[in-house]
Amino acid sequence: MTITKTSVLKKFITVTIIGLLFAGCSTSSSPPEHWPFTPEVEKFVQIYAEVGGEKLRNWMQDETASGPKETLEDFMPIDGFAVDLVVSEPLVRQPIDIHFDDRGRLWVVQYQQYPFPAGVTIQFYDQYLRAEFDGIPMPPPHHVPGADKITVFEDTNGDGVFDSHKDVITGLNITTSVLTGRGGVWVMNPPYLLFYPDRNGDGLPDGDPEVRLEGFGLEDTHSLANSLTWGPDGWLYGVHGSTSTAKVRGISFLGQAVWRYHPENEDFELFSEGGGNPWTLSFDSLGRAFSGDNGGDNRGFHWVQGGRYEKNWPKHGPFTKPYSFGYFRKMEHQGYPARFAMTFTVYEEGRLPGYEGRLISGMAMTNRVQASRLISDGSTFRTVDTDSLVITTNRSPAAG
Repeated sequence: MTITKTSVLKKFITVTIIGLLFAGCSTSSSPPEHWPFTPEVEKFVQIYAEVGGEKLRNWMQDETASGPKETLEDFMPIDGFAVDLVVSEPLVRQPIDIHFDDRGRLWVVQYQQYPFPAGVTIQFYDQYLRAEFDGIPMPPPHHVPGADKITVFEDTNGDGVFDSHKDVITGLNITTSVLTGRGGVWVMNPPYLLFYPDRNGDGLPDGDPEVRLEGFGLEDTHSLANSLTWGPDGWLYGVHGSTSTAKVRGISFLGQAVWRYHPENEDFELFSEGGGNPWTLSFDSLGRAFSGDNGGDNRGFHWVQGGRYEKNWPKHGPFTKPYSFGYFRKMEHQGYPARFAMTFTVYEEGRLPGYEGRLISGMAMTNRVQASRLISDGSTFRTVDTDSLVITTNRSPAAG
């Protein structure tokens, strides 16, 4: 295969299609046999579905999903780019996170337990729709098994299609991220950060996990700790969504944060706090951190260590530091205003002329992959949209 824009972009398009797939996953999932609610909460849910649920039903096209081939045909890349189908249902369902390891294998977290954790019952919802459960799920192997799993895909003959797959961790219960390195496999499985040692060096987990951190909240399963990422300083980084709370190593916060953990000395700290509902964390070649957000008319946040960022104060409370006299805002934005760039990468691979140093965002709700310029703006950056690399009108959850 020649090195073209088509082949170079394959990795990012894989990420993006998986994000688009997840946006429509509710059409392909059957409701659980038993809803995990008390009778009081079930009544609340019924009222919510009648009053507010119609908007969600109208947003979806219908009950039928297109097949992978048909969904692929509906993608419209700009000239010089192409979208390839590399893996699809039934091998992958409801993917929420992917990771390429140093052997070129694709690790996929399949979020099939969403939206309700196994083994616990919701007692009530507060005014912010935070759920309170009747208990805390246990970590593996002492837990009530869920439907989530982590699958490793491999292209064994170099044709660009993943022809081999293996479910390497099963029975997980609300799992949002996977990352390899430092002697094993790291799994974000709120309320726990799990570490599966790789003792024989085959790049796969061996046996039961170690609990490295605990206390990440589960109140809102689309707003959890997520996006495990190695930082340039050797720390393990993650971000935390807006609605779920956390109390980890004595540090309490009401969502909205970038956190980090040192695998050797086991220190945990907040890198930054505040912000929107961050998903993904991308470091550029100079070690600067960025993440997407669920707000409109922006591309996300530029995070600095110790930074305090704007937040919904009644919902998320004060900053954890008592002497905070101001806060940073999102990066100013010019361009496509619709919500939202929840996932992106700072592209610096050097093989896409015209896109070096750009943000490339997956925008599942509006069916596009969007490129944006990062422009210095004082001590931070602003973003200006350029090309929509891929768009589609098909909301089907079929292709990956």
